[in-house]
Amino acid sequence: MILLRRDPTGVWRFFWAKRAEATPFLGGYHAFLGGRRDPEDNHIPVRHATDAEHAAQCVCAAREVFEEAGVVLADGRLTDAETRLAARADLMAGRVTFAEICARFDLRIDARRFTPAGRWVTPAGVPRRYDTTFFISELDFQQEPRLWPEEMVDGNWMTPSEALDAWARGAIRLVPPTLHSVRSLLRWTAEGAARRADFERLSALFHDHPAARGEPPAFIELAPGIVTFPLRTPTLPPATHTNCYLVGDRDLIVIDPASPYPDEQTRLDAHLTQLADQSGARVREIWLTHHHPDHVGGVATLSRRWNAPVAAHPITAKLLDGQIPVARLLNDGDACELSAAALVAQGLVPATWPGWRLRAVFTPGHARGHLCFFEETTGTLFSGDMVVGLGSVLVDPDEGDMADYLDSLQRLLGLPMRAIAGGHGPALTAPRAVIESYIAHRRQREARIVAALRDGASTVPDLVATVYADTPPALHPLAARSVQAHLVKLMREGKARRRSDGRLELTDVA
Repeated sequence: MILLRRDPTGVWRFFWAKRAEATPFLGGYHAFLGGRRDPEDNHIPVRHATDAEHAAQCVCAAREVFEEAGVVLADGRLTDAETRLAARADLMAGRVTFAEICARFDLRIDARRFTPAGRWVTPAGVPRRYDTTFFISELDFQQEPRLWPEEMVDGNWMTPSEALDAWARGAIRLVPPTLHSVRSLLRWTAEGAARRADFERLSALFHDHPAARGEPPAFIELAPGIVTFPLRTPTLPPATHTNCYLVGDRDLIVIDPASPYPDEQTRLDAHLTQLADQSGARVREIWLTHHHPDHVGGVATLSRRWNAPVAAHPITAKLLDGQIPVARLLNDGDACELSAAALVAQGLVPATWPGWRLRAVFTPGHARGHLCFFEETTGTLFSGDMVVGLGSVLVDPDEGDMADYLDSLQRLLGLPMRAIAGGHGPALTAPRAVIESYIAHRRQREARIVAALRDGASTVPDLVATVYADTPPALHPLAARSVQAHLVKLMREGKARRRSDGRLELTDVA
């Protein structure tokens, strides 16, 4: 639900809030009010609805706005602010249902109050799925949103330009439907339709995007000039896609064009061709985080198609020798600067926008030649497989090193990050907390291995059975690789050893 109203100066503003960081889905992102359908939404009458589905959507919208903000989008007798909040508290405590509130206060929901604003479904590669209908509704000054704090915080009324400026500065994070909605509101005000309160035109602007008509978005704009393009790859479950990233406007750095599948390569190429046709964009260089097949599967094809050189760490270049020609070696601290002239000219960022500065950060551990890339203007860390938004990171002793991995995580904490854009899954908006949790998890795992050795476990299968007792057996071979990585670290530190019979023990065992 996109609530709109004119402020005392006549300027249109919309209401939104920040999803609480602890919220499992899109924690830390700014969003409009709303939520999932309840079965009872199908049974509350709605005037002027086109069909039963439309009616249920309107009821859901009215109920969610009432739950989250204490606002009533219906005619009736629930007009006193104190009574509204008391009724909302009863609803949230489960003492009454929304249907009972509607009956008690004679609330009448009218579908004409809910202007359609598009239907969005989840982009590819995102594990939590949504299929969401958006509505617009005007709110007068008789009601002021009062957020229920467990899900939404920091609610405020914003102009579209204020919101887009905050997004451009990296102060807030938006998912594609929210970003498109704010841009639509800006177009509405810029072309003068807002002065006439022409909501029909506003609805048309909201629908002016393929993804607003129920098609999954092909890409996600994380920040100005930073695009996630998820590509289907033969990666480890639960992931099904690897994130390719595009940074820049006319000059693009493409990070990890990952897919070996021709249809996925064609999708990426079509997007780059569209950018070239629209703004003269070109692929300046392809940067690789590391050598694993689910990150480099499309590199050779893209490099040939766009005559784009490939850059990677020297270790990665050696590992890819004979498969992918690496034209430039990237070492720790190497950087490139990209101009934002095209975005400035289009008015999509402020005239003072400095462009992008992408810096390589050497982070061995998952792979010996692993690089992260830190974009300094927006504070975005492209973390490859050091930190991911879906699944867990495997440290295999044949290709990585657990001690290096922990040291690299610790080093990342020194960067002024605002978000982590990992190789798999959605972006993460609490970067320090995420990395600290990664470090704590590995330390706890190592402590459990030490405890199991002390209790008599003396083989890798013994350790897996104890330390990974809650893990499905199908994943035990991967767990064994992780255990071995921890054991290499413990033996190098002199804390564990292998006996003459090949069994494992702690060095302090008498």
